[in-house]
Amino acid sequence: MRLSLFLLSLLSLLAACTPDPGSGPRIDFVGTSRFVSNNRLVTAPGDTFSTRIFADNRDSANGPLLQRLVITVKYEPQSSPFIYPSPYDPENAPKDSVVYLDSLLTVRKLAYQFTFGTRTTSGRESWRFEVTDADGNKASRRFELTTRKTDSLTVPYHEYVARLQAPTSQRTLSFLDLDAGLLFPNTAVRTNPIIQQRIDVLYFPSFGNAPILVTPSDPLFTTNPILGIRAWPARNLTVLKQTPLLATGFAGAINPQAITTAFANSQNTTITRTGALALNQVYAFQTTGGQTGLILVEKLPTSDRPTVDLRVRVTKQP
Repeated sequence: MRLSLFLLSLLSLLAACTPDPGSGPRIDFVGTSRFVSNNRLVTAPGDTFSTRIFADNRDSANGPLLQRLVITVKYEPQSSPFIYPSPYDPENAPKDSVVYLDSLLTVRKLAYQFTFGTRTTSGRESWRFEVTDADGNKASRRFELTTRKTDSLTVPYHEYVARLQAPTSQRTLSFLDLDAGLLFPNTAVRTNPIIQQRIDVLYFPSFGNAPILVTPSDPLFTTNPILGIRAWPARNLTVLKQTPLLATGFAGAINPQAITTAFANSQNTTITRTGALALNQVYAFQTTGGQTGLILVEKLPTSDRPTVDLRVRVTKQP
């Protein structure tokens, strides 16, 4: 009898501490073929996806206001390429995470479309979307993307194609982390110092909409109002050089030594922005983290598709 009374008391206490499933905010994905809403296999590393969320406080008249939206991604293994040890144990591989968005709200309902670039190395990325109301109640949804790239283990450098979009809106993917091959929209970069420290170059339409690449140390980052960028607490000092290489020279740089030699043999003068990009033009770079690489201008924008395709080869982290 005493045991039964104890169990009843324990169940009553648990019930009192368990939130009502019908209370607090709620969040859900808009499930269509256009938007990601569940786990998916990424067939093209560095692909661009969009998802759309809807959140509310369940009571449009009297419920507490939605106060915060946080979007976080966890990369397993880390997003930047590294030389895999032998034998390789994925459970012990380094991991990293990024807060893509942390936005304050004062609304009862929220519909938000989010566009992002996937990883360019083999591994998983777990996306989490969390909303909090004024009473501190939270709700979240998540999905997981898996990228398989057969050369991640065997090739001594990292190669990927980055499709940069002209910064025509807050969602366009214009900012590039050269080490990891990750693309970021202005919404993620504008007020996030952690992501700002990952940015190596920006695609920007210059005079006559001619596409150029700009590094964070160039004055354009602070003077052009289109970008919505003001003072960053820190800027990557990306070293960018013009090279005499053609597409065949890029193709022949098939090991880290060839890549670093191409950088060393480039013009001595470094630049913070390029001239108008030309097809099959090759630039050499070195990131703040010390990785060296080459950029091949593979495709240029057309009138109806303002994007630039850059093929990048970069040395891996030890």
